[in-house]
Amino acid sequence: MPIEEDFTEALRTTLQAFEPPNTHSLLQGGIRNGRRRRRRALAIGVSGAAVLALVGLGATITTGQLPGGRTANQSLADPSASSPTGSATASTTPKPTFTGTLPPARALATLTELLPTGLSHSSPPGGERSGQLWVDDGHGKSLLEIHVSRQTSTAAIRSHVFAGTTPSADGTLIKTTQSPPGPGPGHQTVNVLHPDGLYITLMEWQAPDQNTPSTRTNPILTTTRLRAIATSSQWQ
Repeated sequence: MPIEEDFTEALRTTLQAFEPPNTHSLLQGGIRNGRRRRRRALAIGVSGAAVLALVGLGATITTGQLPGGRTANQSLADPSASSPTGSATASTTPKPTFTGTLPPARALATLTELLPTGLSHSSPPGGERSGQLWVDDGHGKSLLEIHVSRQTSTAAIRSHVFAGTTPSADGTLIKTTQSPPGPGPGHQTVNVLHPDGLYITLMEWQAPDQNTPSTRTNPILTTTRLRAIATSSQWQ
């Protein structure tokens, strides 16, 4: 038998013995395998996202920072701190204060703000360095002098300036003195000592100068007005 016929016969025999694959089983297996791969991919994705979320949360807890700029302690202590507006509203800027002696220029600026309306005022020579101010109601000048300080020790002031003075309900000491006309101009003084050491002395002369006779019969600022100025909260 020629070789071509032998090859043809062998191929025919092989095809007759060949059984076609079970395509249905193969399809089902492929579907099951695909589902397993999809579930595994989803599981990996979810787990990865959870890990990343936990890592991020751990970082924020470690640093004490939570979303919105809050800290963990703030959230526990103040639920309203979750709102940026609430945080801004709750925060307050401390009021500026001073220690030692208040500069005369600042003291004069506050004194000017506290003067009653209808008075003119000007600075005498050297007034900005000595805390002095001229005031005039149209009937002659009077000299005002202001000194403001915050004392760390008040024992000497209490025993000398405020001897025998009864403190107010909040512990503030206030003493007013008046000097009758004499060789020098008549004048009145108000001294105020707050519990925190804030010490204010406000003086008024019935003349433009403390070394000349009085040029006025009545002071421009009454004792009540002087006390109101000296005890004002603006000196704080």
